[in-house]
Amino acid sequence: MRNLEDKLKNRKIHYEQLLKYGFKKEKEKYIYQVKMQNNQFAIKVSISDKESYAKMIDLENETEFILVDFETSSGQFVGQLKQDYSKIIEDIVIKCTSKEVFKSKQAKEIINYIEQKYGDTLEFLWEKFDNNAIWRNKQNSKWYGILLTISERKLELTSDKIVEAIDLRYQKEKMEDMLDNKKIFPGYHMNKKSWITIKLDGSLETKEIFNLIDNSYQLSTGNKCGMTGENLCQKVYEYLTMIPKGKVVTYKQVAESLGNKGLARAVGNILHKNPDGNKYPCYKVLNSKGELAEAFVFGGKEVQKERLEKERN
Repeated sequence: MRNLEDKLKNRKIHYEQLLKYGFKKEKEKYIYQVKMQNNQFAIKVSISDKESYAKMIDLENETEFILVDFETSSGQFVGQLKQDYSKIIEDIVIKCTSKEVFKSKQAKEIINYIEQKYGDTLEFLWEKFDNNAIWRNKQNSKWYGILLTISERKLELTSDKIVEAIDLRYQKEKMEDMLDNKKIFPGYHMNKKSWITIKLDGSLETKEIFNLIDNSYQLSTGNKCGMTGENLCQKVYEYLTMIPKGKVVTYKQVAESLGNKGLARAVGNILHKNPDGNKYPCYKVLNSKGELAEAFVFGGKEVQKERLEKERN
């Protein structure tokens, strides 16, 4: 029998994916069994909160075939069984679990916020440092956030306590006013003139961190218009009120009107959170291809089409 605890360490099990994969729920356990080698053998995998394991069964005599769990066992036949056995286990891990290295409440909220707003997920780039990961701007592949697990001493504090932290881009000219070396520090392992590090221990409110993430994302796009956060949102909404009757624009055109076409994705995100579709007519904005937006926030593309047709008639 092969213990799967190491395989599942720092990974989140998606139980709904286990069921889609073919597992059957038996009380608190999820059981998967598949036959192989012309039905001579079967692999059984059991996953639960208490214990997770895999084993191979010789179906001829209904006994466990333990040779596949010994590194020293050899031979062409046994080698092929071991390979098939390991391949199935790895496939289950890849398809039914995801990395869950970061445990703090704020880290989880940040991961969810970025995925929902920007569609970006963490990238684990360093095999030897798998408790560090980055977010990358899809427009230009530039990093705009790094999630870290580090000792407080790395931040020049006097404690060896291990904490989770986030690195973010920040304006060079405003850096001196931002740093307090209690909640916000010079960027760890990054350019200290243009990156900051924030401890994710609740000392800085999560909403403030979200604003700093938005600022970092916009800086990573090369935001030449100098606007961030609520200021940028308000400018986008103001622009919507100035679009002439019967006319439409694209996300890119809105961004260009603000002085930076690289903000097209940010414009899309802002429109998706439009607080008032009548006051701020976002139905007049098309996607980058000049097409109706599938995710039009007030009812989808059919509603967007109806509102445009109604205005033109």
